Amino acid sequence: MMYVIRKQLYIEPHQEEALKQRSRELGVSEAELVRRALDAALAGDPATLLHPGRAHAAARLVATLDAIARTGTIAPEAYDREGLYAERMSALDHGES
Repeated sequence: MMYVIRKQLYIEPHQEEALKQRSRELGVSEAELVRRALDAALAGDPATLLHPGRAHAAARLVATLDAIARTGTIAPEAYDREGLYAERMSALDHGES
């Protein structure tokens, strides 16, 4: 077995449920799944770790700009100020930026 260091972390209840389910699906321990997720997160773009919601927001922006370029107009359903505000507040409540 490889040399490992014990760490303790706090996760939310929904993360606990998802971790248990996914580890069962993959046939690996929860610790192994956390190590894999950590490796994947650390290998990615550092900005994604600091601001995890940015990649999603950037993808939505690109999709909206594509739609504007195709149609020449902003569709009313593409821009919902109240919905965007509620989404942003929800992200902030969950620690995302």
